[in-house]
Amino acid sequence: KSGKEGDRRQPQKKIEVLSERGTANKPNSEQKGADRARAMSKDPRISLTAGCIAGAVECCCTWPMEYIKTQLQTFRKVHGGPPPPFTSIGGGLVYTVRKTGFLSLYNGLAPVLLFSVPKAGIRFGANTYFKNLFRDKVSGKITMLKSFFAGVCAGVCEATFAVTPQETIKTKLINLNMGMTSGVAHIVKHEGLGGLYNGLFSTCLKQAGNQGSRFFFMAQVRQFMTGDAEAKLPKHVTFVGGLGAGLFSVLTTSPFDVVKTRMQSTEAKHYK
Repeated sequence: KSGKEGDRRQPQKKIEVLSERGTANKPNSEQKGADRARAMSKDPRISLTAGCIAGAVECCCTWPMEYIKTQLQTFRKVHGGPPPPFTSIGGGLVYTVRKTGFLSLYNGLAPVLLFSVPKAGIRFGANTYFKNLFRDKVSGKITMLKSFFAGVCAGVCEATFAVTPQETIKTKLINLNMGMTSGVAHIVKHEGLGGLYNGLFSTCLKQAGNQGSRFFFMAQVRQFMTGDAEAKLPKHVTFVGGLGAGLFSVLTTSPFDVVKTRMQSTEAKHYK
């Protein structure tokens, strides 16, 4: 009898040991959530480096349009005064090339190119940082609203540390038709170092809305295409989505951009 009872108890003990091992090896829900959150978090240093390269390429490709845009935004319409020399992009390109030559379309590029690297790096690095900060600690996901506010925070960071001095120098160099070294010396001499931060508040408003709307738009595209707001998209889809995000951000922040440019121009005294 004792032998039979021992044989009956032995399988029961084996089942208990196996169940204990399975429980020990199976991570609990909190551990799964933490692992998922870590996997979905991105390294801000990678985003910063990629953003620096993208910023320099973007700056060189779009500068002539930026030059004409700044000119159009700084023209003042005075009743009874002379009309502005041009009122459209095409007219501005033709007028500038005829009057001062093709290379003058690149006046003011140096400070923008110099600042574009840290600007884009701060933008994407800060966005990744704030998204990691705002995302749910268990699921690792982030809502659309929090994604928008991460972009807003990134915009304020880039406006404070890079965009405001960059835009002030750029705008005044275009107005003065001066090179970077002589132009910066002129600004500091007549306005002090504080002159480099003209229009800080309007720049923060513009960049906060700009980046918030851009990152929000791209999150919506990813959500629509894949069902995941942070999924990777094919390159051509990302390109088209980026074009849409850029157009959307310009439409939503253009008024702030006009105010910012005029506050940073050599005629800013008329708007104080």
